[in-house]
Amino acid sequence: MKALIVFHSKTGHTSQAAENIATGLRESGVDVDLRRPPEAIRLDLDDYEIVIIGTPTYGHRRYKKPAAPISEFLESLKPDDLTGKTTGAFTAYAGYGGERLVAALEGTLLQFGGKVLAPGPAVKAGAPLSLYVGPNASDADVKKCEEFGRKIAEAARKS
Repeated sequence: MKALIVFHSKTGHTSQAAENIATGLRESGVDVDLRRPPEAIRLDLDDYEIVIIGTPTYGHRRYKKPAAPISEFLESLKPDDLTGKTTGAFTAYAGYGGERLVAALEGTLLQFGGKVLAPGPAVKAGAPLSLYVGPNASDADVKKCEEFGRKIAEAARKS
């Protein structure tokens, strides 16, 4: 079984969450590809049973839209690209709005036919309004991401 995690990260917090989810997937015997949007757009999604999307949460996107590179990836999808795939979403946020963004992404994944494992993790990390690598995710959030990886692997096996 193969999983694709498509993510965008400026400061490394979303990247770390992606790595933590990948750890949970790998512990469950899943092969994992971690890709950023420009490269992910060119991939054949038929090669994957699991597709997970990750983005930072930005207030100027009204806490409902992913970062522009992730929006571009989603816009590149055809209407049935995720049909039959187990999907999920996650975000890293510094202030607030993480859960709202994850829910919005999950709705988008449903529109493309994905079987969504919800809710995906919203990881609190970093400092509000900064672009530097600030405080990392808590141990609880790291465990939450790893557990999400294990749960989505289990859900994919059952479908």
